[in-house]
Amino acid sequence: MEIRDWRLLLLPKEGDSVVLSREKARELLERLERLEKEKAELEEQLMAYKKRHPETVGVKFGKAYVLKTPTEPRVSGGKPGARPGHPPRLRSRPDHIDRRIHLPLTQCSGCGGHQLSAVQETRTRIVEDLPEPRTVVTEYTVERRYCRTCRKLVESSVPGVLPHAQLGLRLMHAIVQLKVRHRVTVEQIPPLLRSLYGVSVSEGEVHSVLEQMAAAYGPAYERFREEMREAPAKYLDETPWWVSGQMAYLWVGATPTEAVYHIGPTRAHTEALELLGPTPKGILVHDRFVAYETVGTKTGMRHQACWFHLLGDSKELEEFLGEEGTQIHGVLKTVYRAARGVAGRGTETHVRQLWEALEGGLSNRQGSSVHGHRFVQGILALRERLFEFVRNATVEGTNNRAERALRPAVVARKISGGSRSWRGGRVFAVLATVVQTLRLRGQDLLRDGPGYLAAARG
Repeated sequence: MEIRDWRLLLLPKEGDSVVLSREKARELLERLERLEKEKAELEEQLMAYKKRHPETVGVKFGKAYVLKTPTEPRVSGGKPGARPGHPPRLRSRPDHIDRRIHLPLTQCSGCGGHQLSAVQETRTRIVEDLPEPRTVVTEYTVERRYCRTCRKLVESSVPGVLPHAQLGLRLMHAIVQLKVRHRVTVEQIPPLLRSLYGVSVSEGEVHSVLEQMAAAYGPAYERFREEMREAPAKYLDETPWWVSGQMAYLWVGATPTEAVYHIGPTRAHTEALELLGPTPKGILVHDRFVAYETVGTKTGMRHQACWFHLLGDSKELEEFLGEEGTQIHGVLKTVYRAARGVAGRGTETHVRQLWEALEGGLSNRQGSSVHGHRFVQGILALRERLFEFVRNATVEGTNNRAERALRPAVVARKISGGSRSWRGGRVFAVLATVVQTLRLRGQDLLRDGPGYLAAARG
């Protein structure tokens, strides 16, 4: 008998009477209890599945990620400006005034009449604007004389111009700033310069300027790379980069004052060593990628594993593993929070206590899944690489510094698609190093870049 059949028996038509035997009623009640039990089991399985695969988690390239929930639209109609009692946010007053203009009033702005009183009061209004687009063209008369000592003709140097360049350093630096800092494409730079400054350059000239500037900043690039190599802690990361339509990788070595880029054909440890040099020293902070592990094995460098990646991996484990993953993630969060409380001033006693809390919490977890076991064993294998930032004030607990240094390059890659040649890749690596390093030092390419070029020329 189907379920719908006995339900019909329990719901007789109007005027009809149904009498069930004791055996039939018992059979129907047993079937009902069995179906309710199966329903409860299926609901429990569904809840467990939803916990492992919540609606806010997606899968891309075989890796889980959290989907951002849509934000609520802002309710319109509110009063603009700061809240009552808060200081107003006004535009800062310029540090200079180039010209002052007095505006006399001889006619009423309302009715157009001329029956006006004497000046009752005045007020000032400051307006900032751009100058009219016009380039400054300079013609230099260069003297050439014969040097009896060198036995050749020599000439005076032209200030503010690279050798064999027809554009001034300020304009060349502006092109680099647009291309590297603001990720403007080569095709967009000429019309932008023409509309803003009235200067005409071609796309070929833009490429030529970038190559000239990369060559001029070559010594500065080498200097920044050596300073990065001498730093007590280095933060490394890499991202895909296309060269001539082929997959390559953009590597970065970051410190608080340098961001040095290198483009290599592979993701092997040899590219990391190319960036770090033949005899690297200091502490390497990374995301536990195997290439950095190999670097440590070959060079003996000490490591600091990135805690943000550890917590991210454990959060993913929590989403897919359930209660066991939740406990693992909770232990890691608790230990990392305690480690940050003594970061940079911890002793070996602090490190030992943190390790004991981590090891004890992971060992006493509830559950024994294969994935959980492997993850815990991987964490416990990192004992010497988890708490360098606790005892060393020059080390951070994450490699977020390297990821922030890569973010502008990732945006540039999405816009331009990478480099068209290896020479173009070298140009980008040099110029990106200069632009980002100056930014980290609180300097600006247009203002401070010429000083680095002058220092390189001696």
